[in-house]
Amino acid sequence: MPVATHVWGPGGSARRCWSACATCFVITFSACGFSDRTSPTESSTVTVLFEGDEWLLGPAADDGQKFLMFLPLVRGYAHEATDRLAERWEHSPDYRTWTFYLRDDVRWHDGVPVTAHDVVFSLELFAHPDVLFPTDFLQWVESFSAPDDHTFTIRWTIPRGPSDALPGWTVFYPKHVLEGLDPGEFYQWDFWTRPIGNGPYRYVRHVPKTMMELEANPDFYAGEPAIARVVLKFSTANKLIELTSGNVDAILNVNHSDVPRLEADPRFGVYHVFAFTEPQALLWNHRHPLLSDPIVRRALWQAIDRRELLEILDFPEETPVLGGLFAWERTGQLLREGRLDEGFAYDPEVARELLERAGWLDPDGDGTRERNGVEARFTLLASSGGLVSIREPSVFIQDQLRNVGVEMEIHTVSASVAREAYRSGDFDAVIGDVPNVPEWLLQRDWFGESSRIGYVSPEIIRLLEALTVDLDPNSQDSLYARINEILHRDMPFTLLFPWVETFAAHSRIRGLSTPDRGHPLMYMDELWLEGER
Repeated sequence: MPVATHVWGPGGSARRCWSACATCFVITFSACGFSDRTSPTESSTVTVLFEGDEWLLGPAADDGQKFLMFLPLVRGYAHEATDRLAERWEHSPDYRTWTFYLRDDVRWHDGVPVTAHDVVFSLELFAHPDVLFPTDFLQWVESFSAPDDHTFTIRWTIPRGPSDALPGWTVFYPKHVLEGLDPGEFYQWDFWTRPIGNGPYRYVRHVPKTMMELEANPDFYAGEPAIARVVLKFSTANKLIELTSGNVDAILNVNHSDVPRLEADPRFGVYHVFAFTEPQALLWNHRHPLLSDPIVRRALWQAIDRRELLEILDFPEETPVLGGLFAWERTGQLLREGRLDEGFAYDPEVARELLERAGWLDPDGDGTRERNGVEARFTLLASSGGLVSIREPSVFIQDQLRNVGVEMEIHTVSASVAREAYRSGDFDAVIGDVPNVPEWLLQRDWFGESSRIGYVSPEIIRLLEALTVDLDPNSQDSLYARINEILHRDMPFTLLFPWVETFAAHSRIRGLSTPDRGHPLMYMDELWLEGER
């Protein structure tokens, strides 16, 4: 049953140096302790340089490192799901009830068997009023239960396709260890710094603010991992310098501006993973006199060379240009078959013709169009949050629009100010992510009367509602095609780039791949070191 339960979300000939934000994760090899090194050792120890502290396995640091210690029901590769706690699963005809059959050979690191009651306990804990752990799918859950030790059943309020019904990002915790603890102190439990897990690695020791050491679990159901030890070292050291100097051997969440240098170095491999579910887009405020016209919005779309933008941002050459929305389950197939919709092509001459058709001319020849004495001018709120620094692509877009006679001023603000301006509708344009389908169905600020961008489309709402009911793949493709037709007609936003995460590792680390296994911490138990397998 192919599914993308969690997609991870990462050069080109026209690359320039544009900065990107990244979380500091670095993997190194160490023969002993944290001594300086100039080359990889033969040790089977992997050290992760982590920008945090010994609470990195707790719920407040909900990231890929948790999969070292804890198991989800399934593990989502980029385009399919593989079994973890659950060895198989099925759904009711209406796609509302999903049943997971758990393995009987998984144990907690203290030897106690893992059961479906641990799954139920964890979900009840997450929903506890003193906890309210932000597990996204709980808002859609009607009920869940454990009919027996190895069966877990969940009932949804609406039909759920595989990508929504298989919670691949949620891990579960031992009921027998935690049930007596105070939920009011959930985020401060000592358990997070001395965890008892059920995953491929188990806790050994930690030194506050310094490190945490894990060892391969010899009782792991899939077999003892080839990499024997993982040390999580807490530091804010520059990860690229550590990598290229030979002190470290892999980094996660690579700055896109660092990719060309890494790709040119034969010592390293660079891996990318694409996420199509929350593409970054230029969000237009349709209340603005210039941006209120769909002809103008199409002109702005065709005035931006989005392929060159990907190259400037040092995205990998295989990064697709997106022109529409896609079902999670179908995107992988569409990508492999080359059928991803790119939307309208870059064509500045067509953009100029469209602007003239809409009445935006340049009678005085000053390079900026105008209509009825009003200049073709708007302001983009740019902030430094997100996958890449929005300031840098904004300058590129500014140059592209100026080339067709539209002046885009850039107003740089903090991420919090940009978010508040978007919530209040007090903006001309912002760069942000288009939310997941069908979750955005219930966010009427997109297509309903309360739309923050001023775009109202009852037809899209109707089609989104149909997407939550008719889960047949062919029907889903037809519904998405119709939605994209409307989006191409109305141009409520301009899609810029997918979410891409990039990882770099020394060539001695084997088993990583693009796009399915790019994240070393998520797939550590399937990796090995050259010459050690």
